[in-house]
Amino acid sequence: MPQRSSKRRPAPPIIHPDHFYRMVDGPAFYGYGPTVLAEKIETGEVPKPISLSESGRARGWFGRTILAWQRSREEAAAKQSA
Repeated sequence: MPQRSSKRRPAPPIIHPDHFYRMVDGPAFYGYGPTVLAEKIETGEVPKPISLSESGRARGWFGRTILAWQRSREEAAAKQSA
């Protein structure tokens, strides 16, 4: 009998407020795939990533930005359920 593959997602990493997280890490923290994440950034639903240098190649978010966005989503959900 063939084994089923587990579709469980790994636990998201712990977010440190002062750490810089690159764009590739965004889907794990914001919960959207890369394409939808790009759309959410464009519409302002997710904070725009910042560039670490003038060349702009290293782009992402500081952990505090991710945590603030997650907290705002929790508060919005609490208001809807109240």
